[in-house]
Amino acid sequence: MKLLNKAAWKAVLVTKGGGKERKKSVNELDPEEISNVLAVSSTAIGDTLLSTPAVRATRRILPNASIDFMVRERFSVLFENNPDIRTIIPYYGGYKRLFSLLNRIKSGNYDLCLVFHDSDPCPVQAAYLARIPFIARIGFKDETVAPFLNVKVPYRDEAHVIEQRLDVLRTLFKVKLDSPQDRRMVLPITAEDAKTFWDDLLNDPRRNYAKNKRIGFQISASRPYKAWPQGYFSELGKRLLADSEDVNIILFGGPGDEKIGKEIAEGIITDSGQNPGIINLAGRLPLKKLPAALRGLDLFITNDTGPFHVAVALKTPTISLFVPSTVRHTGPYQDLEIHKVIRKPKPCSPCIQKYCNDPNCMSIISVEEVYQATKS
Repeated sequence: MKLLNKAAWKAVLVTKGGGKERKKSVNELDPEEISNVLAVSSTAIGDTLLSTPAVRATRRILPNASIDFMVRERFSVLFENNPDIRTIIPYYGGYKRLFSLLNRIKSGNYDLCLVFHDSDPCPVQAAYLARIPFIARIGFKDETVAPFLNVKVPYRDEAHVIEQRLDVLRTLFKVKLDSPQDRRMVLPITAEDAKTFWDDLLNDPRRNYAKNKRIGFQISASRPYKAWPQGYFSELGKRLLADSEDVNIILFGGPGDEKIGKEIAEGIITDSGQNPGIINLAGRLPLKKLPAALRGLDLFITNDTGPFHVAVALKTPTISLFVPSTVRHTGPYQDLEIHKVIRKPKPCSPCIQKYCNDPNCMSIISVEEVYQATKS
C-alpha cells in the first residue's frame, strides 16, 4: 500500500505540478501581502520544539497573518496551546493520508510555507501542489524537492539548531533575531497543572512516596546510540536513594520502554526489598501529561532526546549526556545557569550514529561523574 500511495503521489506531482508559475525570488516577497502562513516541523518532538522560536518570530514579523503549524499527529497534543498558532495541521508521516493533507493545505489559502527541517520531501511536495506561491526551507537533504522551493537556506554548521531555523526568517525578511527572547522555546503550561499532576501522584494512599526532592531519569532515546546504559541509571539511582530517604527517582520513557523501566527499577532496589522512592512512569505516561510531570521535577537527568528539550523549554534544571550527538547543535540554548552538560568526544571517526551496529559510546560517561554533578 505504501508503494502504491507513493507511486500515485508522484503521478499527481508530475501531472498537476507542471503548470506552476515562475518561482518568485526573495526580493518579490511582500510581508504586507501575507495573510496565511503554513509553518512545518513534521519530524520528532525535539525538532518541533526547537522550531517554536522561529514560529514565534514569524508571529512578530507578520502580526496580522494567521499561522498554522504542521506537526506529527502523535506529537500534536504538545503544541495545541501554542499562542502563536491558529491551528495544528496533523501530519501522519511518509505517504500516509497525503491526499487528505493536500486538500487541507489547499483550503488554507496560504501565501507562504516555511519548512524548518529537510528530512522529509512530502510537506514541500504538498505545499507545491497546493500552489502556495512561496516555499522556503532550511537545509540540503531531499534535493529532489529543490525545484519546488523559492528559497533554500543553507545550514550554518557552527550554529545551534534554533539559530538555523531562525536563519530562514533572517533570509526572507532581513531581520536580526539575536535577542535571548528570540531563542526561547515555547511550550505553555501553568504551575497549577504541574502541582495538580504531582499532588495526585504523590498522595496516592496506596503508596508511601517521599514528598520533597524529585529527580527524573530519561532512560531511553529516540535512537539507541544516544542512550546511557541501563545499568548506569540503576547504579546512579541506587546511590542517590542511599544518600537520602527524602528523594523520589522518577523513570521516564516512551511507548515500548516498559521493560527497560522495569529492569532499571529492579536494578535500583536494594536487598531490603521494594523501595518506595522509585516511581516508574516509563511507557505509562500519556504524552499530554509529560510537560506537567517534567515541570514538577527538581532535576532531570537525560539523554539527548525529545523530553530533554521539553524540560529545557519548561525551565526544569537538567543534566544532559552527550557523546555521539553534538552539543553545539542540540544542547541547551536558554537558561544555561540551570543546565549542566556532560559531554565526551566521539570515540569513532567518522561517527555513523543511527547506522552504528555497536552503539556503546555513551558508556564513556561514568556513573561517578553524573553522581557528582547531581550532588552539586
